[in-house]
Amino acid sequence: ACSTFSQKSCEECLKNVSCLWCYTNNTCMDYPVRSILPSSSLCSLSNARWGVCWINFEALIIALAVVAGLILVSITVCCCYCCYCRRRSR
Repeated sequence: ACSTFSQKSCEECLKNVSCLWCYTNNTCMDYPVRSILPSSSLCSLSNARWGVCWINFEALIIALAVVAGLILVSITVCCCYCCYCRRRSR
């Protein structure tokens, strides 16, 4: 269980992928699988770590959203450019 890694270190806790580390009270807990994001009653997003200790959950979500947005914009621009080239060549 993840709770056995509480009061140890973030690195030890996150060796298990199903664990979540909270810097507020230095606890290691099971990741709440039923909800996508951990609730603020468990740990605030700015103090929660999952996967790696050097980036908090809040920054991780923002970074993933930016990357997903850039991919969607790139696909849209490519599709529009291809449609424009086809019309122009006719």
